[in-house]
Amino acid sequence: MAGVHPTLTPQSVAISSALAGVASHLGYFIRGEHHLEVLPLFFLAVASPVAAIAGEKYYLGLETHEAVLITAVAWVSYYAALFASIVVYRVFFHRLRRFPGPSPAKVTKLYHVAQVAGRRNNWLVRHAWHQKYGDIVRTGPSELSITVPAAVPLVLGPGSKCTKSDWYDMAKPIDSMHTIRVKQVHDARRKIWDLGFNSKALRSYEGRILKYSHQLVDALSRQTGEPLNATEWFNYYSFDVMGDLAFGKSFDMLSTGKEHFFLQLVHKGQSPVGIFTPAPWLAILLKEVPFAMRTFHRFLAWCELQVEERKKINMAEPDVMSYIIDSANKAQNPQEARLWLQADSRLIIVAGSDTTAATLTNAFYYMIKDPVHLKRLRDELDPIRLDDGTFNFKDLQGAEYLNAVINETLRLQPPVPSGLYRKTPPEGISVNGVYIPGDVTVSVPSYTLGRSEAAFARAEEFIPERWTSKPELVKAKEAFAPFSLGPYSCIGKQLALMELRDVIAQLSTTFNVDWAPGYTGSPEDGMEDIFTVALGKMDVVFTAREGVVA
Repeated sequence: MAGVHPTLTPQSVAISSALAGVASHLGYFIRGEHHLEVLPLFFLAVASPVAAIAGEKYYLGLETHEAVLITAVAWVSYYAALFASIVVYRVFFHRLRRFPGPSPAKVTKLYHVAQVAGRRNNWLVRHAWHQKYGDIVRTGPSELSITVPAAVPLVLGPGSKCTKSDWYDMAKPIDSMHTIRVKQVHDARRKIWDLGFNSKALRSYEGRILKYSHQLVDALSRQTGEPLNATEWFNYYSFDVMGDLAFGKSFDMLSTGKEHFFLQLVHKGQSPVGIFTPAPWLAILLKEVPFAMRTFHRFLAWCELQVEERKKINMAEPDVMSYIIDSANKAQNPQEARLWLQADSRLIIVAGSDTTAATLTNAFYYMIKDPVHLKRLRDELDPIRLDDGTFNFKDLQGAEYLNAVINETLRLQPPVPSGLYRKTPPEGISVNGVYIPGDVTVSVPSYTLGRSEAAFARAEEFIPERWTSKPELVKAKEAFAPFSLGPYSCIGKQLALMELRDVIAQLSTTFNVDWAPGYTGSPEDGMEDIFTVALGKMDVVFTAREGVVA
C-alpha cells in the first residue's frame, strides 16, 4: 500500500478522519437544527464508504482489501471522534450542563425514547424526573422541562418570544395549522379555521351536539343496570360528533353500539408520537422506511379519503371543514392544498375527539370516586333542566359548579399531559430569576404542573370549589392553561366546552352511576400519551335516577 500511496497509511487516515469528525461537530452540528437532514445524513453515512472504496481503487490504484481497510479506518475514526466530541461537549461544556437531570439524557434523547417506548407514558416519566430533580430538569442535551408556574406565560403566553420547536416537524412535509412553525403562515391558516369556530358557527352546531347527546343517553338507557366501559362510550360520542362536524357524517357508533374500525386506526396511527416525541428526528427517519410506520401512513390515507368524500357532500349549513375545503379549492398550488387538507383533517380528528372523550371519562371518575361532587352538581343543574331532559347552552355556560368540575378535571388530568414544546429566543428567557439560554427546547408538562403545590394547595385532591368558593386553593392562576395560551391556543376550546357541559349535565341529571362490580382501577391504568391521551377502560353501571325520565 505504501508503494502505491506512501502517505495513505491507516495511522494518518485515522488521525485526519478523527480531526474531521471533531471539526464537523464544532463547525457544523453544534449549530442550528439538523433534524430535517437526518435522512440524507443517514444515507451519507451508509453510502460514503462504498463511494470511498471505489474512488480509492480507481484514482489511487489501491487493491480492494487495501481500500476496504483504509475506508473502514476512516469511517470508524470519523464517527468515533464525532460522537466523542458530542458527548464531551454535552456533559462538560454545554450551556445546560448545570441543570440537573438523568445523566444519560444529557448525552442523548434516545435515553428518553427508551423510557417511554414500552408504555408510551411520557407524562409519568417526566413527572418522576421532576419529583427527583426539581422544578427545572434537563431532559435532553438541549432540552428543559419546567414546572415553575411563572414559566407558563413566558413559554406559551401571547407575549412569549418562544417559537415552536422541532417537535412540530415530525410529520413533514405534511403541515397542519397546528404544526406549521412559520408564524405568518400559521396566522393565515388560523383565520380560515376561525370561520368554523366563531360564535355564529358554534350556535349552528348546538342542534347537532344535542343530537349525539340524546343518542348517548338513549344508548346508556338501554344498558341500565349492566356493566359497561364508559371510556369506550365517551369515545363513541366524541368521534361521532367529530365525524358530523368535520366530514358531514356520523360514524354511527352510538346508534350501533359497535366500534368503527377507524377508532383503533386513529390511536394506532398516533402511537408513534408517543414513542418519538422525545426525538422527532427518529420519526422523520423511520416514516421513510417501508413498513416501519405502516399504520401511521394508513391513518393519513384514511384522513385523505374522508376529505375526498366530504368534498362530494353539499352541506345545508357550513361546518368546520367547509371553510378549509373552500380555501383549498381556491389555492394556486393543488398539491400543497392537498397536503394541507390531509393534515388539517388529521388535526380535527385527534384534537377534536380524544380530548373530549378523555375529559368526560375523567370527570365521571372523580364524581363516582366522591359522590358529594355529583350531588352538588345536581343541586345546581336540576333547577335549570328543561322538561325534555335537555339544557339551554347559555344556562350551562353560566353553571358555576359544572364549569368548576370541568376545570378541576382538566387540572388533574389534562388531555395533553406532557405539554407543548417551544424553542427559546436567541437571547434566552428568565424564569423566576433562573436564566434559560437561547435556542433551547423547553416545555411545561401540564400533568405535573397541575399537581404542583407551588401552583395549587392540596394539589392532588379533586376540589371543584377551588374555582368557585375557595379561590385561595389556587396559588398561581397562570399555571392553569389546559387549552394553552396565546396565538397557538386551542381553537376548538369553546366547542369542546359545549360538548363537555352538555354531556356531563345530561348524564349526571338522568342517571345514577357507580363502579361496575369488581372494578377497582382508574382510567389512568393503561393510559397512553400519544400527544393527547388514550385512556384505559373504566367499567361503570348507569342506573335510572328515580323520578327522572331519560
